[in-house]
Order: sequence, then structure tokens, then C-alpha cells
Amino acid sequence: MNEEQKIIALKKKINNDDFRRQEKEIKELRRQQKFQQKFEAAAPKKKKRKFNVINFLFSVFVLYFAYTAFNQYQMLNDLNKSIEQKNAEKAEVAKKAGELKEDVEKMNDEEALMELIEKIARDQYKMVKPNEIIYIDKNKNDNKLIQGIGSKEDLEN
Repeated sequence: MNEEQKIIALKKKINNDDFRRQEKEIKELRRQQKFQQKFEAAAPKKKKRKFNVINFLFSVFVLYFAYTAFNQYQMLNDLNKSIEQKNAEKAEVAKKAGELKEDVEKMNDEEALMELIEKIARDQYKMVKPNEIIYIDKNKNDNKLIQGIGSKEDLEN
């Protein structure tokens, strides 16, 4: 029995060693899992992106602001162009008004008035003084209607 007892003791010892070895492996796995959990806890977790209403409304507001600012910029450019055109027209009208004032002042002076009437009669109505002879150079301009001394019948001939 002595041998049998030795065998049984050896078997128990072997089983006990296997048990302790398995127990060490389990503890090591648990330690690794705890370390891994601590490591994962320390690293920031990525959040899932959710639809954020505030960011969406802010984006819409920024786009609306940009659109409105662009339209107002275009309107200001158009208004500045129209102001420039009106100023140019105003300058032309002021120039004509100055000329008309000069004509009114000339009407008060009889000699200047007569010169003005004569100038209008010669230029617009192609009038001549008595016993005055007008020479027309046909080579210069064939179209008498443009010069104001012909009629439409002359053009047809």
C-alpha cells in the first residue's frame, strides 16, 4: 500500500499542480482584462454623430446672412451707377440752362438779339440776305436734302 499511497499522493499532487496552473492562467487573464478595461477607459471614446438642431440652424442663418449681404451689395452698386448717370444728366441740363440764360440776356440787348435771329434764320431756315448769292459745290455733297436746301423730289431725280 505504500506504493499505492505514493501513487495516490502523486496523483493528488499532479491534480493540485494542474489546478494551480489553471488558476494562475485564469488570474492572468483577469488581470489582462482589467488592464485592457482601464486602458480603454483612459482613451476617449468616439461619440456617434447626432443631428444637432442648433448647428443646423446656425448654418442656415449664416447662409441667409451671406445671401442677403450679397444682394444688398449688388443693389448698392446699381444705385451708385444710377446716381452717376443722374449726375451726368444734371451736368448736361445745367450746361443747357446756362446757354439759355445767355440767350435770354442776349434778348435784352437789341444788337445781340438781331445777331441771334440772323444766326437762327441762316442755320435752320437757310435764309439769305437780299442780293446775296449762294454758291453750292456739287462735288462736295450731292445730297442737297442733308444740307437743307433741297427737297425729296430732288433726291428722286
